[in-house]
Amino acid sequence: MELSQGAVLSLPLFTLDESLYTRDMNEPDLLLEVELDENLLAHLCQNPPEDQSVSLQLPVYQLSAQTLQVPEQAHQAMLTLTRGPLLAAVVECEDGQSFVSPQLEMMPTFDLGDEDE
Repeated sequence: MELSQGAVLSLPLFTLDESLYTRDMNEPDLLLEVELDENLLAHLCQNPPEDQSVSLQLPVYQLSAQTLQVPEQAHQAMLTLTRGPLLAAVVECEDGQSFVSPQLEMMPTFDLGDEDE
């Protein structure tokens, strides 16, 4: 997965329950979308040590329905970055229901302003 400033990151979300490991990864319950601004992208450019992870709370994001309706109760989302770097998302609802994404490999890209003159 390539990440760049201004791009919209879309991650599939699955209900966190006992059926998670038997689910078809092509049929997510929800889709999390977040626009990558300079600040978020800077945090995602880390590659934490093997025994650590980085969690990033998302203040602005969108949930889209896929196989389930978007939860009506309050919810919060965060991205988790582990060694690789591998990126995953978690959405937690006020009622205790959680949704998770599979870990995805990513490679941030940068515009260094080195245009041919």
